[in-house]
Amino acid sequence: MPGLFTLKRLFAVLLLLAASVLLAQLVGELNRVKTLKTDLAEIHHVRYGLLDADQWVGRISAIIEQRVSAFELTDANRPQIVRAVEQVLDTLLVEIERYLRQRNLKGGGTWMDQLQGALQQGLQDVLIDFDKLRKKVPRYAEAVVEQLGTPEAKEEIKNQILTLMRRTSDSTFAKVDRSPLERLFERHACVDAGHCAQRLQDQIDAAWTPTRQRLGILVGLVGLMFLLCLSGSSRRDRGDKGGLDPFRLFLLTGATLILLLGGLLTPMIEIEARISELTLVFMNEPIVFSDQVLYFQSKSLLEVVRILATTGAADMLLVALLITLFSIIFPALKLIATYLYYFDIRRARDSASIRFFALRSGKWSMADVLVIALFMAYIGFDGLVESQLGRLWSGGAEAPARLGATVLTTNGTSLEPGFYLFLAFVLASLLLSARLEKAFAESHPN
Repeated sequence: MPGLFTLKRLFAVLLLLAASVLLAQLVGELNRVKTLKTDLAEIHHVRYGLLDADQWVGRISAIIEQRVSAFELTDANRPQIVRAVEQVLDTLLVEIERYLRQRNLKGGGTWMDQLQGALQQGLQDVLIDFDKLRKKVPRYAEAVVEQLGTPEAKEEIKNQILTLMRRTSDSTFAKVDRSPLERLFERHACVDAGHCAQRLQDQIDAAWTPTRQRLGILVGLVGLMFLLCLSGSSRRDRGDKGGLDPFRLFLLTGATLILLLGGLLTPMIEIEARISELTLVFMNEPIVFSDQVLYFQSKSLLEVVRILATTGAADMLLVALLITLFSIIFPALKLIATYLYYFDIRRARDSASIRFFALRSGKWSMADVLVIALFMAYIGFDGLVESQLGRLWSGGAEAPARLGATVLTTNGTSLEPGFYLFLAFVLASLLLSARLEKAFAESHPN
């Protein structure tokens, strides 16, 4: 039935066009989501939280301010505080007396220096009675404790402690460059980290469901096209090449190349390691850092090649070259050369390069599968991160408990749509190669 045959061809062409349009939309949307995820990881990066000294100063300062403001002298705590002040004053008097005696009676020098030191010590013993001062320590301690409860004293204590903390932080730790974070806020019209993180997460969640639907529809369209082009009940429908004609093969080759492009241009794997929560107890108050991203990458195969190439290292350049050859150049050339050779378009069988890719590159056909296997090996990163983060505390599993700290870690290594598109390409190319070999054998029985 020529009419039905023509209708099937028209329908297959429409499927190919629809798959092409859908691929363009999918590539754009997946890369947009990847950018959103990268920005979200930047907001939660550990450099702006757990590794930022200003964050520690701010959180510890808040606890200190709260404790100093809440401090009240009561009948229950007054004796304990007085005893503590008495110990401090008594220690201070002992140190002062020891220092003055050492200064006055220091060894060495002339006999005149020694005589002068003895006279100074005698005069000091007459003028300053340290034993008498020690007896008055309880009274002095009571006066000091009485002043501690005044609002002015509390405010001064807070100011002195906070000033000391800030000076220590500024002199010890380098300032974190927050300009990338500020530019990110400006790009997304956000006011702070929490607001921006929630906005990005909402956009990611809103885009994920339609993206998965587009992925499923794209693979379904290609599968339906294969079904239409490889099925047929009569030899007239199948053509004269053992089941395939140039037009059908053109459609199948185009569909396979669409899957290849999708696998190369979209993220293939996403790797993330984060500390979901770190809790440290300070003055019986928890200091909590949550969602601290240690590492995040979401890359397509082409991006991996570009990153390897830009390193400039010889071993990285070799890996980039191998990935480019085995996952991009060889599969594409094999498909095109097979199409040209089996139908001898423009005497393609006379070309040595086309004969090589069509007939002798079969032993390289598993190279693209090898690339998938290499990416699957990255799944082991999931267990590696979990193991290493669990050893953050060199003292072992009990160390965080002794330090009053709790660490909860999460990590994720997930396959992205690019992996499934590349896997679909591998399967489609294997199916097409097997059918072409069968077609060529049927059309050339000798």
